[in-house]
Amino acid sequence: MAAARVDAALPPGEGSVVNWSGQGLQKLSPNLPCEADIHTLILDKNQIIKLENLEKCRRLIQLSVANNRLVRMMGVAKLTQLRVLNLPHNSIGYVEGLKELVHLEWLNLAGNNLKHDNFLVVGHGTDQ
Repeated sequence: MAAARVDAALPPGEGSVVNWSGQGLQKLSPNLPCEADIHTLILDKNQIIKLENLEKCRRLIQLSVANNRLVRMMGVAKLTQLRVLNLPHNSIGYVEGLKELVHLEWLNLAGNNLKHDNFLVVGHGTDQ
């Protein structure tokens, strides 16, 4: 049986959407280069436990890490341009790192281990 792919780094010349769904990834490489034109990163259906090494991807607008093994949301706070964050069907137990995501418009945490007292209210209202 072939060994599962453990590490990932962006292939040179990738366009604005990088889709690594179902690649058997367990982690992202510390050498992960994030080209300026990459706005969407899809890491669905892997075995990723931790969102790390994404700090170079500050221009990401959409990040999807559905159906993985995430237990925390650490790593998203530095992605301040995110508008879409899709993290359903993981093992996340605590909502964190959202305060810095001022452009966030859509968040999906369905199918995680969130407890009622771990929720926070996120809104972009104006004081009048």
